[in-house]
Amino acid sequence: MNPYVNPEPAVDPGRRLAEALHAQAVSSASAPVGQPAAPAARPSPRPRADAALRRQIVWALVIALLAGLVLGAGIGLVSLLFPGVLPTVG
Repeated sequence: MNPYVNPEPAVDPGRRLAEALHAQAVSSASAPVGQPAAPAARPSPRPRADAALRRQIVWALVIALLAGLVLGAGIGLVSLLFPGVLPTVG
């Protein structure tokens, strides 16, 4: 017996992923020729909630980007206008 084989395959996440991918490949390969395989996952039952969540994430990222730009510009101006005020890094 190989000493590197995990005696409990359900505990190993890599093995679980491999088994899931294999099962998905086998189920799609067993579909009759000419007919598409059944979708692996159903579409989300709440597409509006998904769209609203995406919009919220986009707005949060835009606000974070703008805040970073303002902070960076402020630090840059302080370092140019008042040399020696900010501590040196490195």
